[in-house]
Amino acid sequence: MPFLVTQAGGRPAIWWQTQKTAQAANPGARIPRGRAAPDLVLVVDTREKYGWKFAGRRLSIERMALPAGDHGAIVAGILIAVVERKTLENLATSLSDGSLAFQSQRLAELPRAAVVVEGDYPDLFRTQPGRRSWLADMLGRLAIRYPEVPIVFAGSRKFAEEWAYRRLGAAVGDHDPPPGD
Repeated sequence: MPFLVTQAGGRPAIWWQTQKTAQAANPGARIPRGRAAPDLVLVVDTREKYGWKFAGRRLSIERMALPAGDHGAIVAGILIAVVERKTLENLATSLSDGSLAFQSQRLAELPRAAVVVEGDYPDLFRTQPGRRSWLADMLGRLAIRYPEVPIVFAGSRKFAEEWAYRRLGAAVGDHDPPPGD
């Protein structure tokens, strides 16, 4: 259900729209459904050791080398979206050694790329005593430098997998094939 954040009487207000209302307000627009596309083909990078299983989902999984990211969605052999998976510890390490900056640049070159963290943002401050604010500053810089690559804190591995499944499924559902296909 889409949410609309606006002002009402000079004060912040949040409204929600049912699918029917959203379609009436914007005829012809695509509205994401509650499930991913039934013909969903997800790819797992060949270098990914602890990839998600997407158990119980109607999809097929293929392994292939991705230019960046750990999981992706393909349509007709074309990579249309990627997700880089990070644990909190891996995020802290890749921020410290600078490798996340290089990963972010490669992700920014791909369509619909994102980083999803299997943890909560406040926990980042507890990962490396003494360097807490420095890590958050580095993360902020990357978010500004690469605004096309959102960084999402999903709270847990389970919810990171769920978020990635929904995002990759939405990318497939919203994919417009090139003219002539």
